[in-house]
Amino acid sequence: MKQSFVGPIVLIGIGGLFLANNLRPELSPWRLLLDYWPYLLIVWGLVRLAEIGFLASRNQPLPKRGVSGGEWGLIIFITIAASGMWFGMDVRDRIRTGKVNLRGLQIFGETFEYPVSANANCPKAPRIIVENRRGNVRLIGTDTDRINVSGHKTVFGMDRVEADRISERMKLELTVQGDQVVIRTNQENAASDNRVEADLEVQIPKGASVECRGTYGDFDVSQISGSFEVKSENAGVRGQDIGGNVRIDLRRSDVIRLVRVKGNVDVKGARADDLEMDEVAGQVVVDGQFTGNIDFRRIDKSLRFSSKSTNLTIEKLKGRAHLSDGDLEVEDIQGALHLRSKSKDVRVSGFSTPVDIDLDRGDIELSPGSGTLSMMVAKTSSGRVTLHLPENAKYDLDATTRRGEAENEFGSPLTSREENRGATIRGGNGGPKILLETGRGRMTITRGGVMSSRADRSVPAPPAPPKVAAPPAVVDR
Repeated sequence: MKQSFVGPIVLIGIGGLFLANNLRPELSPWRLLLDYWPYLLIVWGLVRLAEIGFLASRNQPLPKRGVSGGEWGLIIFITIAASGMWFGMDVRDRIRTGKVNLRGLQIFGETFEYPVSANANCPKAPRIIVENRRGNVRLIGTDTDRINVSGHKTVFGMDRVEADRISERMKLELTVQGDQVVIRTNQENAASDNRVEADLEVQIPKGASVECRGTYGDFDVSQISGSFEVKSENAGVRGQDIGGNVRIDLRRSDVIRLVRVKGNVDVKGARADDLEMDEVAGQVVVDGQFTGNIDFRRIDKSLRFSSKSTNLTIEKLKGRAHLSDGDLEVEDIQGALHLRSKSKDVRVSGFSTPVDIDLDRGDIELSPGSGTLSMMVAKTSSGRVTLHLPENAKYDLDATTRRGEAENEFGSPLTSREENRGATIRGGNGGPKILLETGRGRMTITRGGVMSSRADRSVPAPPAPPKVAAPPAVVDR
């Protein structure tokens, strides 16, 4: 079969569209073509299947290819052209109606604000669920058995009439069912082309537990004795004076800040910027990607931080742990430290507990406390290793650089020795094992010294004031 019925059928269909437009001018053939052009491909395929079935039923030779190369090219051209024209007409229609929305940014139209408020009685220890797809929510615990909601919602529309119509569909809802309270802004009732936001401030009983759900917007909770949970696509989270556990699950965030939490903290973030935690009585587990500054202070139980490039565990943190893009600095720990990282410069000070550090690349600087030492293992494939060893400590040191120099600034009982392209420093007085190793870099052991990071941050002494010249002596002539 050298001829096909597809071409004639397509011509008949297109001709029928334009004939219908002549008979009924209100019908646009271009709009019909752009809306229903995929049916053209479906009919094309069905006709070809029917042709092959017809040939097979008559025992006639079947075509070598169901669709020729030229037809595939035509199919690709029709798909690209029709999709582009449909997208262009859709954008044109949106511009005409003012409903151009790019990644949440309304291009045309105006903003209209409407006040919102609600209140209700509730138990002293309710479970409060807040559903606000877009906008900021602040919840504050107070000595009351009522919930008071105030704030405003912002509607984007071409005029006040349209904004009023949209606002009516997203009224604030406050529902109390037993010990559960639901605060819902009903933004899902607005069309996808209409951007709406709601910023709320909620006064709640101090005994409440809070669960927040949203898509875009910040959540701020303070002074509650219950738990605090957030689940959102993109949100900044701030919490302070939380009596229960905290659980945060985000895909994107600019900041997560938690202060004075009595329970455990569990944070999952696919991608976030800054993270700060201070005074957490429970254990802390953080799993995500962070591009900004990370600060942990005074974590009473274990701290576990994991990302694609870094895994850090500290049993108890009395001081501070700071992570940035290429640095990790830990001060004053009271539990064992375990670190695995691809690339990071590490500085650890004020510790007497075991330390285990393994880096693919980066410098390591260790300054243990003046008390009794514990086992230390620090390895890096490429980078400097520096140990500020307390003068009267007990230890058994084995430090190796496979390619680099070794500096024994501590002196006896340590001895240094060059080996091939590297060097070693060994010795001790019967204390715990200290194993230091670098594949490429300088190995340095100092006596008592101060970490370079702290020395760099120290404030220089002010210059001495200039000496005042003594008055000339009086001479009798």
